[in-house]
Amino acid sequence: MTMEHNPHPREIEDAARFRAYLLGTPRLYADGDPVPPGRIARRRAWEILVWFLLNPGKPAMAEALADQLWPDDHPERVASSFHVSLHALRRALEPGLGRREESAFIRRHSNRIYSFDPAGQWWTDVSDLEQVHRAGHASERAGDMACAHFYYRRVAGYVAQGTLLDGEAGDWLTPYRRRYRQMCQQSLTRLMILEARQGSEHDLLESAYLTLKIDRYNQLATTVIVESNLRDGRAPAAAERLAKYCRALRADLGVAVPDEIAELALRVQAA
Repeated sequence: MTMEHNPHPREIEDAARFRAYLLGTPRLYADGDPVPPGRIARRRAWEILVWFLLNPGKPAMAEALADQLWPDDHPERVASSFHVSLHALRRALEPGLGRREESAFIRRHSNRIYSFDPAGQWWTDVSDLEQVHRAGHASERAGDMACAHFYYRRVAGYVAQGTLLDGEAGDWLTPYRRRYRQMCQQSLTRLMILEARQGSEHDLLESAYLTLKIDRYNQLATTVIVESNLRDGRAPAAAERLAKYCRALRADLGVAVPDEIAELALRVQAA
């Protein structure tokens, strides 16, 4: 009986013809080589590609997509601008494509509706983030804590890369950034819980600091760092960290300090 092969995430990444890294500073690779920024010279062509990669298989009408990407553009110009940019994107991704040949990835449907089909040739870090996030939770539910730790740790690696398209503007990116941040928050919280049970103090501290990069109000991460300061005899550092956290809760969120944090503050004062 042949056992089913579940490929390692790196194996899937390595096998892809196109690889797009959208977390942190964006990078694009084709056939193992970096795609120079000038290859997709039109800014709007790049933005269309990003939308496609964030929404694989999702159909969108040209006018609606253009309005989402460039809401301040003149309505009479936006449609023509979209089609010019889409043509530039097709030529950049598939330079050998004939004039009337269909793109292997960009699907044209009726009524100016388009979608993007990765066709098994594209890999993106954001799609991998979604998959390892789900795999981590599924592994934990199945009781496979070693696998859960592995997948959550991969999520942590993506947190270290930075936010989605770091430094790029565009209100349309906000819901995607929020979604990926929530995934990372959930996975890192579970990772800290697993590492606390395992007694992996260095890994636990690493996860706590990463968590605070994306969620400065995270109670568990703050507690982990303060407890570590206390164990190391660094009561002033613990007090400063805790005071900063409590101020942020009151000033930014308008919420009271949780009882657990108040009890921890008493321990810090007594140290």
